[in-house]
Amino acid sequence: MRYVKERLQILIAFTLTLPWLFSFLLSIHYPAHIEALLSGIAVLGSAFLLSWAAETAEMDIPRSVSLAIVALLAVLPEYAVDAYFAWMAGKVGGEYVHYATANMTGANRLLIGLGWSLVMVIAILKSKKGNIRLDEGLQLEIFFLFIATVYAFSLPLRGEISVFDSLVFVSMYIIYAYLTTRSRKEEFEIEGVPEYLCSLSEKKRRINVVSFMLYAGFMIFISVEAFSEGLLGTAETFSIDKFLMVQWLAPLASESPEFIVAIYLVRRLRLSAGLNALISSKVNQWTLLIGTIAIVFSISSLHVIALPLDLRQKEEVLLTASQSLFATSIILTRRVNLLSASSLFILFILQFVFPSVYARTILSITYLALSLPLLYRNRAELLGTFSYIKTLTRR
Repeated sequence: MRYVKERLQILIAFTLTLPWLFSFLLSIHYPAHIEALLSGIAVLGSAFLLSWAAETAEMDIPRSVSLAIVALLAVLPEYAVDAYFAWMAGKVGGEYVHYATANMTGANRLLIGLGWSLVMVIAILKSKKGNIRLDEGLQLEIFFLFIATVYAFSLPLRGEISVFDSLVFVSMYIIYAYLTTRSRKEEFEIEGVPEYLCSLSEKKRRINVVSFMLYAGFMIFISVEAFSEGLLGTAETFSIDKFLMVQWLAPLASESPEFIVAIYLVRRLRLSAGLNALISSKVNQWTLLIGTIAIVFSISSLHVIALPLDLRQKEEVLLTASQSLFATSIILTRRVNLLSASSLFILFILQFVFPSVYARTILSITYLALSLPLLYRNRAELLGTFSYIKTLTRR
C-alpha cells in the first residue's frame, strides 16, 4: 500500500500536539518543566504540519510565490516565541526586555553554527567531491545577508533596536520576498508527505492544506505562552540561567523542523535544495525576525519606543552580526568545503566552552578577522551579487 509511511508521519505530527491541546482545553496545570515539554512538543508537531502544508500549496500557487511563503512559514514558530517575549517586554519590562533579544540572537547563531555547518558537512560527505557548489540563485540571499549584516553592526553602537530599524529590516525582507519571485531556483519533485498530499484529489488536497495551516497556527497560538513561561519556570526550578535557556533551548525546539527537513533533503542527494532552505531561513530571521521586535515592543508599550540593549545585549548582537558576516563571506563564492563548514561549527561551540564577556568579544573579533580578508579576496563575487540584483529588477 502506497504512502503508509507518509500517513504515519502525519499521524505522529498531530499526536504530538494532542497532549497540550487537551491540557489547554481542560485547563490542566502542570509543573513548569512539564508544561514547557508538552507545549514545546506541540510547537514541534505544528511546525512539521506547517512545513508540509506550505510545500504542498505549491501545487495551487505559482512556484515563485510559494518560495517566499514556504520560507516564511518554516520559521513561524520561532517568530511566535520571540514576539511573545517582545510583547511581555512592553507590558511588564524587566528581564523580558533581555529575553526578546536573547531569543533572536540565539536563533540566528544556532541556525548558522549548528544548522548550516551540520547540513554542509553531510552534503559534502554525500557528494564525495570534497566540496559542493551552491545555486547561482543564492546570490540573492547572499546580497541581503550582507547588507542586513552591515546594518546590524549599527545596533550595538547605538544601544537600541528602534522602530526605524524595524522599518529598514522589514523593508529588506519585503524586497527580498519580491525578488524571490523573479529569481531562478532549483526545480525539484515533491517528496514525502507533500507528495502524498498532492496525490489526493484537488478538493481533498486543498482542504488538507488549509486544515493543516489553521490547526498548526491555532496550536502555536495556544502553546507559545506556556512554552515561553515554562522555560523560565524550568530554569528557576533547576537553577539554570534563564537567559541561556531562552537563548538556546527555545530556538532549538522551534527550529528543529527546519534542520530535519534540510537534512532529509541532503540525504536524498538534493544537496542544493537542503542548503537553500536554511540559507533562506537565515535571511528571513536576520531581517523579519529582528525587524519585528521593536514593532511588537512598541505596540505592547502603547507608544513608539526603541528596545534598549544593555551591555550584554550589545555583545550578543555584535557576536551575532560578526558570525553572520563570516558565514556570508564563506558562501560568497557559492562553493563550500569541509574546512569552511567545520569552522562555522567550531567557532560556534567555542562560545559555550568560554562563556565569559571577554571571550565573546574575542570571538567577535575573530569572526571579523576571518571575514574581512575573505570579503576582500572575493570582492568580485560580492560586486557580482549587486549586478545580479540589478538583473532581477529588470526582468
